Amino acid sequence: MKNKNYDVLVVGGGHAGVEAALASARMGKKTALINLYEDKIAAMPCNPSIGGPAKGIVVREIDALGGEMAKAADATALQTKLLNSSRGPGVWALRVQSDKIEYSKYMQRKVKEQKNLELVASAVQKLLFNDLKEVYGVGLEDGAELHAKAVILTTGTYLKSEILKGVERFESGPNQERTTTGISQSLKELGLKLLRFKTGTPARVYQDSVDLSHAIKEPGSDAPLAFSFSTTKFTPLAEQQLCYLIHTTTETKKIIEDNLQKSAMYSGTVESIGPRYCPSFEDKIVRFKNKETHQIFIEPESLSDDVWYIQGFSTSMPIEVQEQMLKSLPGFENMRVKSWAYAIEYDCLDPMQLKPSLELKAAKNLFTAGQINGTSGYEEAAGQGLLAGINAVRKINNEPPLILRRDEAYLGVLVDDLINKGVWEPYRLLTSRAEHRLLLRNDNAELRLKEYGYQIGLINEQEWIEYKQYIREMENAVEELKAIRFTPKSELAANLKAKGQANLTHGYSGLEIIKIPTVDINELVPYVKTLQNLKVNQLQSITIEIRFEGYVKKERQQVEKLVKLERKQIPEDIDYNKVENLATEARQKLVRVRPLNIGQASRITGVNPADIQMLLFYLKSAYANAK
Repeated sequence: MKNKNYDVLVVGGGHAGVEAALASARMGKKTALINLYEDKIAAMPCNPSIGGPAKGIVVREIDALGGEMAKAADATALQTKLLNSSRGPGVWALRVQSDKIEYSKYMQRKVKEQKNLELVASAVQKLLFNDLKEVYGVGLEDGAELHAKAVILTTGTYLKSEILKGVERFESGPNQERTTTGISQSLKELGLKLLRFKTGTPARVYQDSVDLSHAIKEPGSDAPLAFSFSTTKFTPLAEQQLCYLIHTTTETKKIIEDNLQKSAMYSGTVESIGPRYCPSFEDKIVRFKNKETHQIFIEPESLSDDVWYIQGFSTSMPIEVQEQMLKSLPGFENMRVKSWAYAIEYDCLDPMQLKPSLELKAAKNLFTAGQINGTSGYEEAAGQGLLAGINAVRKINNEPPLILRRDEAYLGVLVDDLINKGVWEPYRLLTSRAEHRLLLRNDNAELRLKEYGYQIGLINEQEWIEYKQYIREMENAVEELKAIRFTPKSELAANLKAKGQANLTHGYSGLEIIKIPTVDINELVPYVKTLQNLKVNQLQSITIEIRFEGYVKKERQQVEKLVKLERKQIPEDIDYNKVENLATEARQKLVRVRPLNIGQASRITGVNPADIQMLLFYLKSAYANAK
């Protein structure tokens, strides 16, 4: 390939890379997506699913900002499910079982059809940068150089990666694909700190080789559910694929205990840190030694590939032990394996070296997103990729970066956690990480983020008009609910009493009825005209905003106080050694992170309220005009 010039280079065509490249190109920049393979775009080397607790809300946020993951997930879903629906709305989450082959094909089509975007099938051997540590391009394996104003690394688990099975270790990317070593060396030459993490994946077995007649069926949800605001076609329950639930046996546990030292995890082969929330099965046996059996979910990977994904059965055991483990599962006595489980180690960056824009502090024009930042999960990767793509373009345009607050998005929580707290194991988003869960809901991603997507240029005019109509429809419905009245003798009152949802002893407005916790808003739909054409998310939003009005109001008042801290800027040239009475740890952390404002400083691990007070005193005296 000849030397070429671009505005933005994206290295790696996984979930982060696809979102970064599409965002950059859609925002008008000449972009190249460099991937090891032309036909492996947004692959799913592990669990073929999108969404789940916290993650499902991230997918909705990606869609609201103008990303592609939600549309791809809806278009290629084998099963759709709303999780935690029996609990509070702050933890409701959508999850789909994806057709992994069709999902990758969908994203490949989007990349190839996108204006301003070129797909380059090659390996990057090095980063190009000058003495000022300004990155200006990459060097490819054939010796060609690609130059750009910004480079985004989204290398996933392919960075100096090695596969582990028992005591066996060999250089490879996922599924025995290629890996790359030169980028790690370039990052070290830039003076950046690298970490070594691990993840893994279970075996895949042929569907016709196992008997699931005694397994527990796990169907999808019979409702018009979708991730994307734009999705209008929903897969009916009758056409959705079944997943299954089984349990391991006492024999499975004994096999692990008898062969523990053969595992890469416990033989000394593994040098890195694995994910806490998705551990290898042998790690479960060690951690929970008193537990005799464990849940295993059996899930389809694709309609065109008759194999089961064995969720919860990841392992780094040698193949002969894996075979015993699999045959110990109920219904798996005659199983045939398509691919064996393995663990994979890879390089990643300490994310505390990042700015909130996902640009490296020590390497100008270099952005990173996804597992290279120490995270795990397709959704976390895609969200970071979208933000990195947006902010790379905004830097080129001399515009301020898009930085989402913790009360605005789970993506804001994700980035804020990475840059202020760092990682010591692969980071996974959880609802418990968000202190404003009632504001960051599955139903209201559009209300929180759509305007950002429109202003940035990733939400087109037609979708923006449809969104404004979406808001008007909800506002009109709330007004009608306030105005309409139902007596104890009304048909609605009789229906609610018959179903045990409510006993209307006097006249109620529609709004007052919805405030009753046991009432389903769908019961009012036949009697309230403005409710009849609303989407599931709109009905959910109306219910939650009405029913939790006091809690939501209180939460927003607390957020206003926190936003004031975000507005107190910290000058870039501040010398923390001149701030008196700072604790040593706080001084070291502030120097390392260099927060943009007091709000960010207050969230850094090791910086206490007393340290913040000392910093505020110093800013007031040394920077009289500081905001």
